[in-house]
Amino acid sequence: VEKLQSQIDQQRLVLGRLFPGKDLEALSSTPREELLNMALTLPAPSAASPAVSIPQTASEPTHDSDGPESLEAALEAAPDENPEWDEARKHQMKIQGISDDVNGLSLSVDRPSSYVGVSSMTAALKVIVRTAPIAKSYINYKQTETALPSRSGTPPPELRDTNPNALPNVETGLDLIDNYFERVHPFFPMVEESKFRAAYIRQQRWDPPWLALLNMVFALGSLASSTADNEAHYTFFTRARKHLSLETYGSGNLEVLQALGIMTGYYMHYLNRPNEASCLMGAALRMATGLGLHREYSSPASPNPKINGLSKSRTDIQIAETRRRTWWSLFCLDVWASTTTSRPSLGRISSAVTVLPPGKVLEDNVQDLRVLPLIYNIEFCKIASRIQDTLATSPLLKYEDLVQIDTDLVNWQNNLPSILATNEPCPECLRVPRSVMKWRYENLRVVLHRPFLLSTALKRVPFTNLSAEEKVAVGKCRVIAAQNIEDISKECTPDLISGWNSVWFCFQACMVPLISLFSDISNPDEVAKWRSQIEMALSFFDRMERYSVAAKKSGEAIARLAEASKVNQEHLEEQMRQRQQLWEQQRAQAAANNEGQNFHQFGENAQSPTQQQQQQQHQQHQQQHQQHQQQLHEQQRQQRSPSNSGMMAANPNQPFPPGFVGGQQTFPTTSLGGSGMSGIGMGVWPPPPEMGGGGGGGPSSLGSLSGFWDEMMWDTFPEISEDPFGSFNGEFDFPPASQDTGGAPCWQLGN
Repeated sequence: VEKLQSQIDQQRLVLGRLFPGKDLEALSSTPREELLNMALTLPAPSAASPAVSIPQTASEPTHDSDGPESLEAALEAAPDENPEWDEARKHQMKIQGISDDVNGLSLSVDRPSSYVGVSSMTAALKVIVRTAPIAKSYINYKQTETALPSRSGTPPPELRDTNPNALPNVETGLDLIDNYFERVHPFFPMVEESKFRAAYIRQQRWDPPWLALLNMVFALGSLASSTADNEAHYTFFTRARKHLSLETYGSGNLEVLQALGIMTGYYMHYLNRPNEASCLMGAALRMATGLGLHREYSSPASPNPKINGLSKSRTDIQIAETRRRTWWSLFCLDVWASTTTSRPSLGRISSAVTVLPPGKVLEDNVQDLRVLPLIYNIEFCKIASRIQDTLATSPLLKYEDLVQIDTDLVNWQNNLPSILATNEPCPECLRVPRSVMKWRYENLRVVLHRPFLLSTALKRVPFTNLSAEEKVAVGKCRVIAAQNIEDISKECTPDLISGWNSVWFCFQACMVPLISLFSDISNPDEVAKWRSQIEMALSFFDRMERYSVAAKKSGEAIARLAEASKVNQEHLEEQMRQRQQLWEQQRAQAAANNEGQNFHQFGENAQSPTQQQQQQQHQQHQQQHQQHQQQLHEQQRQQRSPSNSGMMAANPNQPFPPGFVGGQQTFPTTSLGGSGMSGIGMGVWPPPPEMGGGGGGGPSSLGSLSGFWDEMMWDTFPEISEDPFGSFNGEFDFPPASQDTGGAPCWQLGN
């Protein structure tokens, strides 16, 4: 009986913590998803706090050890027993009604999710939540819509037919084919245009491989020629899917492979189904290796002396070129889709891949400039694969590796032909691919440097206290992100392909100034620059709503996070004012005590024990302060941040407190003049313990990240056990976004 009673008490205790103030009978009839949602959004039961309070702690990463091994162990933490994602329901939702989690726009906390790592948007957002928990309530703001408010682009009658063999009239079909080869084909030119057009005009093929490929060309041609409210492309996608099944993967057909590549490598990312796309792209790459596309062959591909009246050599050359373009198109599509996941590439590049880049054999005869972007993207994607595998292995590169990879990227950019590297006039078919190449290059450099920004943000120290290597990496990350936002805002043209890509890159770039605003406000000039970058991005998102399904949601998300950063900054400044007032009071009290001692008639020996103790304390505090200044000078010389966290007593000769009161973080002594608030950093919570009891450690020590990534790798927020803002409790406690019922997700994404 006692054991049962103990178990009941424990159960009540757990329920009380999860569902404070809720009736057990009412909970018993509540569905599981609602229970999870309720448990994650209800405020934790706590004692009443005064209207104005100074938060002492927040949920801190634990540091079991200080080496990379502990971080690797944290990265490999076991996931939930049954992790799942539910992109399948998007078939019923049709197009962009639900955000995806891989690219960081759903952020729903009421379900398990898929694996992402340090290069993902989820990592950036979770660092923001960890450094400033108030941001979580802004992210969880409940949406009232699940899709765009209107869908004016209703498909014409001939497109409403769900018959997989249905086709639009020939004139409409030719327009869609023209749009595809002019606007989409240059990104991945795997389909041989003349052969494809001839087969369509003859109207003699009705086999599933051909119809699957034809409908995917129609889908992207429709997409590229329309605006964000168009739905016609989805009809073609639905028809194409009906011609593909599990048995398809055993066919070994080049047209099936191309249809799968277009669908899974590009189109499905527009539908915000990245996990489904990633799985199917993996299968497509396996099919490509089964067809031998990864190898270069010296012998002719066809045994027939003549094919369709063409010479054997010319036909063989065309076949070989199509195979090369198909392989490298799949390669680039897979890299572009997975760069920001930190998932391993699984051997995308190896010595077994001997196929030549496209155009190498026909270098003197290549007339089609639309293959140029692919030729130069291959080398870029090889570098991106190195970055992906490196970050999948360890969340923070060694500084020398960072410098080498960044140098390789810059050299790649410098070696581009002028038609792809400058803003000089070019054929219309190259204009958007050229811009996207530039934005993607800048984005990859941001992704490369961003782990250093995340690491230093978790340390919660000002930029001036970082090591020299950290300053270079963080500074580059901020400069490149600012350039990316500016370039996109100035160069993006009003069309859907450009808008889809640019909004995604701009959203990623915005995370850099946002993380900076949450983690280091010590330099007012820099803070003003970061806020200006956010305003530029918000203006851009407004302009692109017509050409990107993600623009509106992205703008709302960035605006809410920017607002949260302002509230967080105001709170920090109020804390500093309170602490300065407290310091002035302590100063005045210490000065009064010293002045009162001059009126004693009997000198030092006649002082009361209390007065003697105060004087001794004062002298001791002066000695401690001198020691602290010496240590601080030495630490700054070594480019290490100070690690003192205990309260230092008031010194009448000190114009500003050498440390925070009550066991808070210690910063360099400085007045509020000059740099404004230099030394404030993110002093709301104590810093993580120093590695090995010494200085802050180098950028590759990984100490500040250990114990954090076990929570970050899965797209659910870390538990925050205490309300960090006292009087703010409940003020911003909005209902969370659910995945697809009861409320819309935070926002949407086009990759």
